Amino acid sequence: QSAHYGRDYKFAFFRHPFTRMVSAWRNKFQLNHNRINKYFYQNFGHKIIEIARGSRGLRDFMVNNEPLISFDEFVVGVRHRVIDRHWMPQTEICQPCDVDYQFVGFFEYLNDDIAYLYNELGIRDEVIQPDRISEAGHYMSTTELTIELFNKLSQSDIDELYHFYEKDFLTFGYGKDVNDPNFPFPKVQLLRRNG
Repeated sequence: QSAHYGRDYKFAFFRHPFTRMVSAWRNKFQLNHNRINKYFYQNFGHKIIEIARGSRGLRDFMVNNEPLISFDEFVVGVRHRVIDRHWMPQTEICQPCDVDYQFVGFFEYLNDDIAYLYNELGIRDEVIQPDRISEAGHYMSTTELTIELFNKLSQSDIDELYHFYEKDFLTFGYGKDVNDPNFPFPKVQLLRRNG
């Protein structure tokens, strides 16, 4: 660990693994401003399509750029470990057990956690406006869509996804039942340590 790294104020934000996964699928593999994300389709989507639809399905997609990857196909890709940092377990990216974070926040409490972070860092709240977070023009919130999509998955798919993200669930106190009235909120609101 470098001396400079040790002096920095270290913080991280985490999100429920299932809503994060749905958000990544929605953002990377669905139309955005009537365009596909070429980078993600070339680097991950083609492999997912080949696994889910076979070689012929991939050839058909290469000709027509459709149909887009369904959520079920994305699940197949994740189960086969076609992974990018946008949907890989957060504990593998941020290593919350190995890094001495001064603050750990949650996406589900973003406004409160950003306000706390601003206060800790002495940032005036006019600099960034957390209340202006949007659903990027989508008609359904990511939480609502997660509930809808996960209710259509088989229990074996849900169990395998839970196993894949298990360290995230356990580390951050998230539950796997999307029908729980407290979904997607973690069991503890804030994990803060004094630096």
